Amino acid sequence: LTQRDNLRKWFSRVDGSHDMQCSAAALDDAATRFSRLFLANLMISATFGEIIGGGLTFIGIPSAIFWGILAAVLRFVPYIGPIIGALLPLFLALAVAPGWALLLWTAALFIVMELITGNVIEPWLYGSRTGLSPLAIIVAAIFWTWLWGPLGLVLSTPLTVCLVVLGRHVPQFEFLDVLFGNEPVLEPHARLYQRLLAGDPDEATDHAEEFLEDKYLFEFYDKVAIPALLLGEHDRMRGVLDDEQRRLVAGSAEILVANLDDSAQQEAEEDARARERDAHL
Repeated sequence: LTQRDNLRKWFSRVDGSHDMQCSAAALDDAATRFSRLFLANLMISATFGEIIGGGLTFIGIPSAIFWGILAAVLRFVPYIGPIIGALLPLFLALAVAPGWALLLWTAALFIVMELITGNVIEPWLYGSRTGLSPLAIIVAAIFWTWLWGPLGLVLSTPLTVCLVVLGRHVPQFEFLDVLFGNEPVLEPHARLYQRLLAGDPDEATDHAEEFLEDKYLFEFYDKVAIPALLLGEHDRMRGVLDDEQRRLVAGSAEILVANLDDSAQQEAEEDARARERDAHL
């Protein structure tokens, strides 16, 4: 980090002599993603420490605030840090109280928080902040740990961010962005055709309603629905779509149109009100 300016100049000299714009865009993209990653890590660690500190206070562990702060700091070391942060409070719980109740409550607090944070919140928040899919974060942790051990575990997310940036800005490595990025792999019309082909009009309706949040129904039919049906027609002409599949696609499309009837009526009413306002003006 202290040598980031020299690193930028070195990378531009190595890669940007022929395409300076591309290298500059890649560096800016990587810097933005890393800043979001570190900010997300700070938010998660601070929240984790606050909840741990409050929970330990409620349970009755001495110096609970200190253990909460320590848990927040150690959480910056992925996967291993939370385990280290939990060991000392567990030993303290075993030492200060007879029986197993205090120890079990402390262990339950750390286990529940780690399960929720590590398996739900972190993959989702890191993915939304860095452009990685939640699955890619988990797979990357496994791969880099297998390759480089604990060092790979610590660097797994930043290294995968670099691969996604490389895939987004270098056409030869576009498959990396497809594999690890969180952008939809298929175009909207291809996704719709896939759902129609699978006989799943409900999920097709969900995709259509997402599109209609900021677009009109006629745009959906023009840019998504009709191109999706054209894909089906092309498959039929190529002989890869049999009669049963064709009927399935047609039936799913009819159900989709029926499901979107409310949106059509709502847009018609809005158009009528707009014409009335224009007439009064």
